[in-house]
Amino acid sequence: MEVIAFTFSTTGIYICALQGTKQNPILKSKNKLSLPTNYSTAQTVEWFETELNLILNREKPSLATYKLTISNVNHNFVNKVFYGQAILNLLCAKNNITIDHTSPSSIVTSKFNLPKGTDLQAYIDQLLNSPANPWDAKMKDTALMALNLLK
Repeated sequence: MEVIAFTFSTTGIYICALQGTKQNPILKSKNKLSLPTNYSTAQTVEWFETELNLILNREKPSLATYKLTISNVNHNFVNKVFYGQAILNLLCAKNNITIDHTSPSSIVTSKFNLPKGTDLQAYIDQLLNSPANPWDAKMKDTALMALNLLK
């Protein structure tokens, strides 16, 4: 089973694919793609379709998720985050990949059978042996979303 998680931002997309189990995950891939600058809305949507299709075809995940953020919404956020999420949902539907969103507030210690107060970013860092860049807070959060879906 392979799970892939996405975090969309106004500047890029964080992607993390994990295999294995929640107790013994294997990092299959991770990447950060920068969004193109000076693209029209139509060009940006087309870019999302191309890039996300390439990722899904390469990874062939069983499950997909993306970080659902609904605060600080403005025109730029809609064009660069919500449109990307919409295209991801469409592509997953066309490829029979189960997809759902993950609320940031749902990534809690109890989901990983850890004591309350455990630093989840330190936990994922240790579990995946501190991978090379990109491995910042957003990528760790993206990896935690993928880990949460493993059995």
